[in-house]
Amino acid sequence: MEFVIFRIKAGWFALLCVFCSGFLAAQQDSLQYVQGFSFQQGIYLNFEQFRTNHPVPKSDIVFDADTSRLDFIKLALSKDNIQWRDSSGNIQTTKLISLWGYSENNAVYIRMGYSFNRIMVIGSICHFTAYVTNYMSTGPGTYPNQQYGAPVESLQQFVLDMKTGATYDFNSNTMLYLLSRDPQLYGEFSALKKRKRREQIFIFLRKYNERHLLYFPE
Repeated sequence: MEFVIFRIKAGWFALLCVFCSGFLAAQQDSLQYVQGFSFQQGIYLNFEQFRTNHPVPKSDIVFDADTSRLDFIKLALSKDNIQWRDSSGNIQTTKLISLWGYSENNAVYIRMGYSFNRIMVIGSICHFTAYVTNYMSTGPGTYPNQQYGAPVESLQQFVLDMKTGATYDFNSNTMLYLLSRDPQLYGEFSALKKRKRREQIFIFLRKYNERHLLYFPE
């Protein structure tokens, strides 16, 4: 009986060793995000390029300006389209409205609508603000079912889920959803009254990022 128990324990120990070695190997192939992390400069065609820190390099952007300029990428994004060379050396053209974002001078910018906004908090849950334009109805329009409205621009808060690449309005309901991945934090946050949730939403965002460190491929 003792021999059987020992074999079972040994089996679990071997399984644990395999898991730990795989985890350590994954960590060794990754770099933890910390303040001052070095982001590669360039444009992100999609979220995956940001997630892997592998943008279209600054050197492959086709634009008539000195690439040594600190604002070279921002300047190249001042038009409706941007051109860049692919791995075969062919020039590709991408509409700005199709870009995910860009990185320049160790700062990351995400597109929201027609503007690029700096991600101020980077972690497993990122945070940024962006101006959003809504239209306030001023009455019926000239044509049937048409409404004219005055554009109203407001600064709103958003979060980016680094697990899926999805962006959400930054509010208590969003945090409840994202914190559901961490039973302890979810229990603490859901136990708060609604007013307290709104007051402590940033605190729990920070707590989550501290407990769930962000890694980029090396």
